[in-house]
Amino acid sequence: MELLNHLKEAFRSGRRFRPGLGGAAGVEDERRRHRRVNARQGTRVLVIDDSSKSRAELANMFASAGYVTLQARDGEQGLLKACFEKPDLVVLDVGMPGMNGFDVLRKIRKDPLARRIPVIMMSGNKQSLRQLARADYGADAILRKPFSRFDLFSRIERMLDDELVPRRP
Repeated sequence: MELLNHLKEAFRSGRRFRPGLGGAAGVEDERRRHRRVNARQGTRVLVIDDSSKSRAELANMFASAGYVTLQARDGEQGLLKACFEKPDLVVLDVGMPGMNGFDVLRKIRKDPLARRIPVIMMSGNKQSLRQLARADYGADAILRKPFSRFDLFSRIERMLDDELVPRRP
């Protein structure tokens, strides 16, 4: 009965019921209390992922925030784009055939043209995430798939400098 009352109150107030937050309809979660700061309009983000669906979803998220999205379907293509198209940020999947995300990140960090680009690594594989957390591959942030829009943009927000450009810490 208490749950039903919470749901009714949430519906009347226009707030969503958030399971796992105690069920209290009047409690706004972090993403509602904190006004997000986006990178400047036109920020260039390179998404390197072998999944066309993931690339499209990320491109939509970035486009809605005014970012320009570059895409690469594998590690080799991503490495070339990172070096020659000079994106402001790279979002890189760990698990790809051929050159995986770990290899791409190592090469980005060794390349004088690309080493200063911030990189967000993403993976749905728990073992890869543990490996990323244990070793210093040079990732600036790590995201566990599936992740929310809030998770992605909060990681980017932490990287922004005074001019709202993503920078390596």
